[in-house]
Amino acid sequence: MAIYLDHNATSPMHPEVAAAIMPFLQQPPANPSSLHSFGRMARSAIESARAEVAELLNCTPEMIIFTSGGSEANNMFIKGFLDYRSDRPVVSAATEHPSVIEPLHQLEAEGRNVVWLPINSDGRVDLDASATVLAAADPQMMTVQLANNETGVMQPVDTLATMVERERCLLHSDATQVVGKLPLDLAQTDVDAISFSAHKMRGPQGIGALVTRSKPRRALIAGGEQEKQRRAGTENVALIVGLGKAAQLARLEMGARERHMKELRDAFEAGLADIPGSVVFGAGAPRLPNTTYFAVPYYHGETLLMELDRAGFALSSGSACHSEVTSPSHVLKAMGVDDGLALNAVRASFGMDNSLDDVEQLLSKLHDLINRLPAVMRRAAG
Repeated sequence: MAIYLDHNATSPMHPEVAAAIMPFLQQPPANPSSLHSFGRMARSAIESARAEVAELLNCTPEMIIFTSGGSEANNMFIKGFLDYRSDRPVVSAATEHPSVIEPLHQLEAEGRNVVWLPINSDGRVDLDASATVLAAADPQMMTVQLANNETGVMQPVDTLATMVERERCLLHSDATQVVGKLPLDLAQTDVDAISFSAHKMRGPQGIGALVTRSKPRRALIAGGEQEKQRRAGTENVALIVGLGKAAQLARLEMGARERHMKELRDAFEAGLADIPGSVVFGAGAPRLPNTTYFAVPYYHGETLLMELDRAGFALSSGSACHSEVTSPSHVLKAMGVDDGLALNAVRASFGMDNSLDDVEQLLSKLHDLINRLPAVMRRAAG
């Protein structure tokens, strides 16, 4: 049986989430905007889910806009809240998720000014250098993720907020990797909006939210009056119910989740340290409790992934293959990691279904793969 260690890509759905969704896939169809009893039942289910998400994040239900996931929510904020009449820049970081970077590249192609904050070797925004950049930029919008999906590195978003005029700058954070793994109290966090996806916290795929204190200048999806005219389209009741249940479970299990995942990550990294020449990227920075982005000597990331996959382990790589050309992770490039080492990068991201036995089996397999290398290569790594 395969050992799944790719929870930052997607997490297995919690059985209670699946059970909550099922009735809404089996009962008579109902449009939540309809006034008959079936429609009212669907509307009530949506609003109950909205309240569960609000309780998890300590915000008001009115702040929550349901979307198809984190990517749509990120695009919704960037494109929907931007003041196109202003020439003041948008600020972000080169380590962001592609669903932030690509919309910003689109804006750059249209002639808009996007300022990229400097990143240090640990994968964190360089605060000293950023203070100078932000003072000169006078941005209208800043979007910096709370935690990186590859390295797990946490960004100092609240500190960055003190470096801009908050009355003049909207602050957004992609919180997809944080929601459900770590406590997030929006009443105590100085951001105007966050994005997240249900499937990163044991919910269903295809549903997420933008949580915002204000109304967008324009709707990314225009049409009907759903989501208070902020996102048109008939709501997917079953998936929204699943998101609500996942939020409820995350709130109830938060402490246990954090402790369990950190125990697994720390055990894995302790064992990884016994492999000569191994590297953990971002190890010197605050990180998610479940994420280790690492490289071992002489194993290209894609090759190592295939070897592990054949042995029954599901991990992911930081490199992407397009048209037979392998490129290093954009996150590691921003951190100044050498391309050769970056191409060796592999990510293990643990979840509640994993155990210390899974960690021990993974470490045993890694040691076995290293021991297969010619002796001269192993001596060079040491």
